[in-house]
This record gives sequence, C-alpha cells and structure tokens, in this order.
Amino acid sequence: MIFDKFQLIESLIDIALDEDLKDGDPSSEIILKNIKSEYNLLLKEDAVISGVEVFKYIFKKIDMNLSFSNFIEDSFQEKGLIGKIIGDEVSILSAERTALNFIQRMSSVATSTFNLKNLMNNPNVELIDTRKTIPGWRVLDKYSVLVGGGKNHRMNLGEQIMIKDNHYDENNIKNIIKNGKKKFPNLKMEIEVDNLSQLKSIINEDIDIVMLDNWPIDSVEETIGFVRKNNPKLLIEISGGINQQNIASYAQFSPDFISSGSITHSPKSIDLSLEKA
Repeated sequence: MIFDKFQLIESLIDIALDEDLKDGDPSSEIILKNIKSEYNLLLKEDAVISGVEVFKYIFKKIDMNLSFSNFIEDSFQEKGLIGKIIGDEVSILSAERTALNFIQRMSSVATSTFNLKNLMNNPNVELIDTRKTIPGWRVLDKYSVLVGGGKNHRMNLGEQIMIKDNHYDENNIKNIIKNGKKKFPNLKMEIEVDNLSQLKSIINEDIDIVMLDNWPIDSVEETIGFVRKNNPKLLIEISGGINQQNIASYAQFSPDFISSGSITHSPKSIDLSLEKA
C-alpha cells in the first residue's frame, strides 16, 4: 500500500518539524556543513512497515534535493535494509528524528494489527479498529491498520450511527431507531448491547450491526446462534477487552467483526534506525 493523503496531515508534520527545528540544528551545522552522505534505514526486527512515503515526504520538506533508493513499499518486511537516503548530511540529520517518529509509530500500529489478526485464526472474521487514536493522527493510524490487514470502523462520529447502551433503555429504543432512520436514512446504524435482554429488545429492528460489548466468552456461541436464527441479515461485532490471549476464543464462533482499541492506543514500538552507510 502507498499513503497519499498528505493534504490531511500537512499541519501535523509542520508541528512535528517545528518542535525539533524552530531554533535550527546548530550542532549539525558547525560539524557537517556541505557534506554529502548516504544513510541506511534499518529495520531491527521483522515487522509490517507503514509510512514509507510519509518518511520520505518529511525529508523532502527539509531538502528537495535529497534522493532515495532501495525503499520498499508499505508491507511486511524481514529485518534488514529497507531504504537509503542520499544528500546533504545536515538536511538528513535535521529531519531524522521526526521522520523516524512517524514511521515507527505507523509501523507499530500496522504490526500490532497484523499480529492480532493472525491470532484470530479465522479468515472469515474481520479485525476492525476504533476511534482510540492519537489526537491528530487518526488518518495515519487508520491507514496503518489497513496496511496490517485490518479494516476501519468509523473515521469520525458522523460516518455511522452508533447507539451505546447508555443512550437508551428497552422502553425507548424502538423510537430512537425510528428517529435515526428517518433523520439519517443513508447511514448505517449499530447498537451496543451488554446483556441478552437488551439484545432481544432490538433483534427484529431495522438496524445493520449489533455490538456484543464485553460479552462473556462462555455465552458468545449461543448468543451468535440466536442472532443468526432470528435476524440473519444482522451483522455481529464483538468488542471490549479484546487481547492476544482471548481473541482466538471469540473468533472461533465467527462473528462478522472483532474490534480492538489496543492496536492503535497501545501498540508495541518497532525498532528502526537511520545509520550512516
């Protein structure tokens, strides 16, 4: 995959560069001025790389004369050389930390997604993300989820109606659904339930997705069977407390989606470095 939505992250990159360079880089300037060098981007562990074009874009914002070679596209990579940067050494070192911060974060999300999806061991279930992203980073985080083999849920609140269990009770849910369909007929509607009574109150309503939130594993199979029998068109999402230890247990019952906030809010950092050739 190749990231191409730079207009959506231009201000984010500018803020990040300004954090490092608002007072220049005097250390590099007094030691390395007018030296042309080559630097290698090294991956220290097998990982799903995400953000190669963002990485290069940051360097180009500092110096349009820098050149790149041997760069891979965003994808799974074994540890080793994944790209080279050639040009003015001051320019390279001035952009180094900011560019590495972006590609490391993006690759961490992609790798976390890839690893969790593989643990599901069920190709018929989609792993989807949440809105638990770093403020300002949502476009990059959700792109990285796609690189890792996951799918995106809502980009923002306006993309889909999501009725949480604290939005309704069993006495007013039918009116809420009716009003939602009338006011926003083109939006999908998802309703969160956390017990069987709530599920029964909406099972035959005109909705698209039901979310089983924090549902005990020992009741998931029976609950999914109940939904498939009573409303076969209703899609099922499992959410809440999903982790590496329990995702396969949920996935074995073949819901349509399993959502995880951890892939974007707490991914394990990927080890990348930029070293002089």
